[in-house]
Amino acid sequence: MLGTGIYSPADAAALLKAPPQEVRRWAFGYSRVRAGTSVTYDPLIRTELPELDGQRALTFVELVELMFIKGFRKAGAPWKEIHEAARVAARILNTDHPFAMRTFFADPGGIYAMLDEAEGGESLVRLVGHGQHAFTSIVKPYLGQLEFDPLETPTRWWPLGKEARVVLDPLVSFGAPVLADVGVPTATLADVYQAEREYAGNDALRRVAWLYTIPERQVQLAVEFEQWRRAA
Repeated sequence: MLGTGIYSPADAAALLKAPPQEVRRWAFGYSRVRAGTSVTYDPLIRTELPELDGQRALTFVELVELMFIKGFRKAGAPWKEIHEAARVAARILNTDHPFAMRTFFADPGGIYAMLDEAEGGESLVRLVGHGQHAFTSIVKPYLGQLEFDPLETPTRWWPLGKEARVVLDPLVSFGAPVLADVGVPTATLADVYQAEREYAGNDALRRVAWLYTIPERQVQLAVEFEQWRRAA
């Protein structure tokens, strides 16, 4: 799984700042009883990793898809419309992970993608039915946090923006959050810092920086990110 990134649903929920149960529903679908009948709702994305000992996991690309789905839901898009948009986008873009491949937009009236035209321009396509062209007031979530390769596949995600210097890169540490400037996982530094604080007190920051041969500011950035990630 090198280069893929691996995230538990709980990890994904913490990074997305979304309820864990919602993340599971978006990724794996769910069932509920309505009027005495069990109704099944298909997932909003296609996941690749098999279930292992009853546990599920997500790839980096799927995590990015869920980030956009959170934006769609926040913008008021219903489950059925997101599901239909995924189907249409998968056909238009010829991919199993359409929400990770392009610039998407959402508002209460629909979900859209900005697609390249043959003559070199762009058009806003409404991803319902056959993908009719439409223009509306739009919301553009999260784009400043992502980097894409020339094929428009997401390659890196800066959850708090590049100024925070923490990045998720599926090619580094299985996609765990790392300090971009030194390549050390933030969780590692935060955990060591907490352990040092138990007997070094206010000197813990300096000790961890010395141990990993990095500036104290880098340790502080890691601690602050993990505090954000682990907050309810």
